[in-house]
Amino acid sequence: MAAKNISKRAGDLIARTPAVTTRRPEAARELRLLGVDRLARGARVLEVGTGEGRLALGYAAAARSVLGIDPDAGSIDRARAHAKRLGFDHVRFRAIAAQELVPGRERFDLAVLAWSL
Repeated sequence: MAAKNISKRAGDLIARTPAVTTRRPEAARELRLLGVDRLARGARVLEVGTGEGRLALGYAAAARSVLGIDPDAGSIDRARAHAKRLGFDHVRFRAIAAQELVPGRERFDLAVLAWSL
């Protein structure tokens, strides 16, 4: 049932977003529409394609832990700086591609792939 609600919310968001855009919705609004703000509560979250951590830092206060990954090292450096400024010591960012994750090394309750596909 939850997956169906997330899918509907994602579809609603996509329907309102132009096919080609560099403008993204405000992070808190996007997280609410997708239900990630609720799903991340107390969860160990993996975010693939985190970029500068725009979404990850939006739900980090509610999450047990966050690992954001992205192959762009410059974006990861900026994400780390944002997390440090916000005092999130349970949020980590790594400059790697998803294919480089080692299966079984870490466990996650939720995986977020927003804007990465």
